[in-house]
Amino acid sequence: MDTTDLAALVPALMAAHPHCRWTLSPAPVPGADLVLDIRPQAWPDRIATVRVNAGAEVFALDFAGHCGHDFAYDDESRPEVLRERIDLAVRAVTGPTRVIRDSTAAGRTVRSVLLLDHGRPQELRELVTVPFARLRALFTGQRVGRETIDFPGSAAAA
Repeated sequence: MDTTDLAALVPALMAAHPHCRWTLSPAPVPGADLVLDIRPQAWPDRIATVRVNAGAEVFALDFAGHCGHDFAYDDESRPEVLRERIDLAVRAVTGPTRVIRDSTAAGRTVRSVLLLDHGRPQELRELVTVPFARLRALFTGQRVGRETIDFPGSAAAA
């Protein structure tokens, strides 16, 4: 199973989220990354990107400076991991969501936290750390700052 096979699954997976618009770019071709942009109709400026590398093993979710990953090494698990990344992306863009990002003055992220359904009982947390970047900042005297971004919830997604 490659990225073109996974791209063929996207319309059915996105059908579960009629309150969101999505685009595949560029058109899926064998040997290329799959890139899926998802945005809620209520807030079209909020974009989450689900990216699957050309080898169809690394599944990334990018949203507001946070980049989390999941992995699937066999064909049987790839559709499920893609569905999970899409579902997380939809939850991120529809909110309520909080992104906490620690980065150097040069903009290099050393840690980020994605809090989905922030402030609700079903809150989900995804933490990403980049220990070597944090150590490099520490040893070279770079200052690490924290940025917190809150996205309110979309009534259309509720």
